[in-house]
Amino acid sequence: MYQLLIVDDQPDLVEDLAHNLPWSTVGIDNVHQAYSGQDAIAIMNETPIDIVITDIHMPGLSGLELIEQIRGTWTNVRCILLTGYNDFEYAKRALQQQATDYLLKPAEDEELLEAVKKAVTELEQHWSAVTSQHKSLTSMKENLPVLRKHLLASLLHGKTFAASDELQQKLDMFQLPHSAGSPFCIMLLRMEDYFDEQTERDNSLLEFAVCNIAEEIFADEYTLWHLKDDHGYLVFLIVRKASSKTTDTAGEQLNLQQVESKVAQLQHYVSLYLKGTISLVLSKQAVFPDEVRDTYERCLYSFRQRIGSDRGFMFSLADESDQGEANSLTQIYNPPLLHHLLEAGQWEAITDKLNSAFEELEHKWGDSHEHILETYFNIASSLSFSIHKNKLWMADIMKDNFNQLLGGPHFHTIKQLRAWTEDVLGAYRSQMSSKNRDSRSGIVQKVQEYVSNHLEDASLQTIAANVYLNPSYLSKVYKLETGEGISDYLSRLKMEKAAHLLRSSNEKIYEIAAKIGYLKTSYFIKVFKDRYGITPQEFRDR
Repeated sequence: MYQLLIVDDQPDLVEDLAHNLPWSTVGIDNVHQAYSGQDAIAIMNETPIDIVITDIHMPGLSGLELIEQIRGTWTNVRCILLTGYNDFEYAKRALQQQATDYLLKPAEDEELLEAVKKAVTELEQHWSAVTSQHKSLTSMKENLPVLRKHLLASLLHGKTFAASDELQQKLDMFQLPHSAGSPFCIMLLRMEDYFDEQTERDNSLLEFAVCNIAEEIFADEYTLWHLKDDHGYLVFLIVRKASSKTTDTAGEQLNLQQVESKVAQLQHYVSLYLKGTISLVLSKQAVFPDEVRDTYERCLYSFRQRIGSDRGFMFSLADESDQGEANSLTQIYNPPLLHHLLEAGQWEAITDKLNSAFEELEHKWGDSHEHILETYFNIASSLSFSIHKNKLWMADIMKDNFNQLLGGPHFHTIKQLRAWTEDVLGAYRSQMSSKNRDSRSGIVQKVQEYVSNHLEDASLQTIAANVYLNPSYLSKVYKLETGEGISDYLSRLKMEKAAHLLRSSNEKIYEIAAKIGYLKTSYFIKVFKDRYGITPQEFRDR
């Protein structure tokens, strides 16, 4: 459903059009109202508008000038012009500003609805073309290098895929020859000395040149998938090309001695042709995609420990043993991180993530008190960050569990840590749900207080400005809490106040109309009759 904005310096006309036409029949969900070009721009800055109906002649910013500004900022908004002047020059300028339609006042309801329906059709056709499969595929092919790098980065950071074939579908789509179970190794490369002296632009060109040399050296038997990581290293994931007898790389083992030879060639040719020094770490063979993150982390660790600040080194992990070594946890650090999920309030995803973390603890580090503590500190710091960011106190939420936090962790088993985590998370979730309900109730109360004191001037825009919320968001929250839209609420209050004044005062009907915000008495009489079935005078006489 689409968002419509009606702009005219005659408030009665805007109200009439907004409330008395069946906009939903032509695909309109919400109708917004503005009484000047400046008001319209303010609304569009806060709310995603799809279609604008505007008068040409308005004080300040005219309708044509408004459309010109809209074209400069919101290129996909459709504009319909209303005017009381059948003037060729206006029509010509409207065409120049690419107005969808140009209607003469007074426009018939059917004419307006048809113009909006036409605009909706144009929008649907436009976005259908933008999202078409052919255009998407063309765009994807143009951006393949970037898409491949994003996917590799996500694997290096430990991203897992829910469906078993989801990763394979991405690999096939990005034309990458990798598959689950295929052997790979990682080469980590650092550019040094001469490269450090170059400008950022020149260094980018040199990085491109280094990658091209690597591709050329490995091209006969290996496929390279590479990116520049957050630490400034060039990361190459190396897999063997399928032999002529098979198209499956899963069975193609790496010849690490041959790979090491090619790495040495790369180091030599970079020095020879680019006049720069590089250091490299080559991992041992691993299994794609399950061991990508661990292999990458091991390369980073080895770079720091084995090469450090030295220059021009090459180190292979092929013959190193992992036996007896500690290792870091993975599931608790895999994206999305726990504090991000807490910040977004994604409670189901939080439960899934913690279950994965506890399962890893049980299967790999069940007897490691250090890893239990590492998990505890991660959970406690994430909770502390989220609770304080929501302006709450941990002691108020945790109750007795807070004393355990102050006294330091006393968890000897994973079961104890899991129980503590579930208790604290349950209390925090309950507190946040209550806070959200109170927050929405507070918004409703502020709206009703403002309307009670400013019924004559109240509109969605003025109310939103008073409670400092986006009009679209405010409208949804109010309807969610009360079951009644703000426009319906305002109309009902105005009519109820009018009925009360008709019964209890001697004020003239035009005075009552003005008192509740209707500048034209004729329009007030029409709206009143629509609600009560009789005119205000008939209501008073009865």
